Amino acid sequence: MPSRHEDSGESRTINRRNVLSTIGAAGAVGLAGCGDQSGSGDDGSGNGSGDGSSDGGSGGDGLFPLQVQLEVNADNSDRVQMVELIAESMEQTEYFETEIETYEWNTYVGRVLDPEYQDNGFIPCIGLSGTFNPESFCNALHHSDNIGACCNLNGISDSELDELMDSARYGQEVAQDNALRAERYDEVWNYLAEERYSSITHFDLETSVSNTDVHGFEMWPFQEGMYSYNMFAPQDEQIMWIDRDTAAGDSELSDLVEGGTLSIAVGANIESFDPPHSSDTTSTLAQNFLFESLVANDTEGNIYPWLAESYELLDTTDIDRTAYADYMSTVETTEEGVPDTDEQIIIQHPEDNPAEDDEVRVLLPDDAVEAAEDGTYGMHYRYSLQEGVEFHNGDEMTAEDVVATYEYYENSQLAPQTFDSVLTAVEVDEYTVDVYAQIADAEAERELPGILVLNANQLAEIEKGSLDPREDNVPIGTGPYEFAEFEDEQYYEVTKSDNYWVEQQGVAEAFSWFDGSDAFPDGPVIDGFEVEIVPDDSTRSGALQNGEIDSTYGLNSSTLDDFDSSEDYIVYGVETGGYEYIQYPVNVEPFDDPRLRKAINHLIPRQAIVENVLNGYGRPAWTDLPELAQGSGTADYDALEDEIRPTNEYDPERAAELLEEIAAEN
Repeated sequence: MPSRHEDSGESRTINRRNVLSTIGAAGAVGLAGCGDQSGSGDDGSGNGSGDGSSDGGSGGDGLFPLQVQLEVNADNSDRVQMVELIAESMEQTEYFETEIETYEWNTYVGRVLDPEYQDNGFIPCIGLSGTFNPESFCNALHHSDNIGACCNLNGISDSELDELMDSARYGQEVAQDNALRAERYDEVWNYLAEERYSSITHFDLETSVSNTDVHGFEMWPFQEGMYSYNMFAPQDEQIMWIDRDTAAGDSELSDLVEGGTLSIAVGANIESFDPPHSSDTTSTLAQNFLFESLVANDTEGNIYPWLAESYELLDTTDIDRTAYADYMSTVETTEEGVPDTDEQIIIQHPEDNPAEDDEVRVLLPDDAVEAAEDGTYGMHYRYSLQEGVEFHNGDEMTAEDVVATYEYYENSQLAPQTFDSVLTAVEVDEYTVDVYAQIADAEAERELPGILVLNANQLAEIEKGSLDPREDNVPIGTGPYEFAEFEDEQYYEVTKSDNYWVEQQGVAEAFSWFDGSDAFPDGPVIDGFEVEIVPDDSTRSGALQNGEIDSTYGLNSSTLDDFDSSEDYIVYGVETGGYEYIQYPVNVEPFDDPRLRKAINHLIPRQAIVENVLNGYGRPAWTDLPELAQGSGTADYDALEDEIRPTNEYDPERAAELLEEIAAEN
């Protein structure tokens, strides 16, 4: 699609043929709400066969040297180099013979999220996007409920650990006492250090690079929300604009220029426009132009009403999940040991085991509504919706849309992390929705409303998972931008809505909590976004240097210093909730021995990874807890680091001692 670039700023498009010439079919760079915060590197073609043919853990006639297969997505050169560094460190002990298999991203995600992957004995490396909540740095990787979901890749199932994580999040005590919650999370971090099921290697420094035409840009700690935050975030008085005549610097609201089209490049294809049926970072980034939530967060994690004009906690009760027994349905189990039902399981009775029992008791959606109506619930929140909010098709948003959205999330990719807390959502009246938590939840205020609100009329006409232009279903939201055009694996365009509800009401009128400057605009000021899909790192870098795009993110760390030293570009960075990790196949011998896992952990050169691979754009994970989640995740971070850091230090001598112990017994 030939196009032109006029310096006047009235038309800002790029030569797509030029930019897209080396694009492969690589997928998303990470998992969101479980997504990664790093970029992509080579052509993403991968060299892994994907057939699982490696023995992944057999050591020939003796245990050592142990043959180990490490796996990683090929389209992230930093991550590949990190795995190579770990493999080299393991090889130097002479206790291991390593092999690295790489895969194109979409193939890789499907591979590692397959529940059968845990039986292969492989060590996968992947990146995730955490949240402001500490549970996302332990629960996603280790809770048995997340096996085959996001992102317990190797079947970690430890009932004692499950109880520790649950006790730090659920129950009236921790929901009302943040200090107690922090103490219980300290127990989790110490337990993980002792068992060492996974190794978090480092916390990402989220980076983006823009030319100096982009003004007012600030970093958001989660990649999937980077551009939606910058385009309009009154909770932080954050607004981004384009000025092609004045170089960005200490820009102020008084300098704001309206209009123009911003061209950005993302490192992966947009795999889905269907919010609950996708979990990769790039898809969520694309969806955030179109859809909005009941609440919003600022950079400190504080929560503000958004599509909900206000909300309140009406009631909290002291129950556990066995309280739902009288409302549960009985279903048979399959040969694979799972409940035999097509409906969303809200709660499975804690005393039942589908792997052993022919029948189990489960709470299904209709059962959950009945329980809530009878007063059996953990928490009861009421959301009073903004009136006059219109979807892009002109429909007014009402409680019906919110309830329909929760139902649409059932049996989706995001169902495990939605219905780990949500009991049900009930329409009270046209503009009021009650959302119930299963039990008291310290994270309920953020997690219960954690959906992107969809249009009920559209949902009634489509099959689940098909809210996508590739399925001839144009996504309809309430956001400030409307879907304009999408070419699979090439580009995506949105244009500013003519009837955005915040602009119609005015920011001060729409948000009672807004106490910012009168000069802050009532909506985004950029007319549209062109999102170029460019998986190759060097191609994105070259497009930025050639003036074909205005901004990108996740570039290979080796190129960031060059941009930082130039007066024509600005490099932005912030430590994020993103983290990289490897996970051990705990269900395959000899990885069921924690000494082996600890030994490999001592062979991970975290400091060298940050310095030599990431060029300093990251922080070694001496604990499993990043800065943004420390407030509720530990009673004393300095004390926690003093205690946990020695277990994560690069220490080949200690690794050799552990391996020698194992060798002596074998």
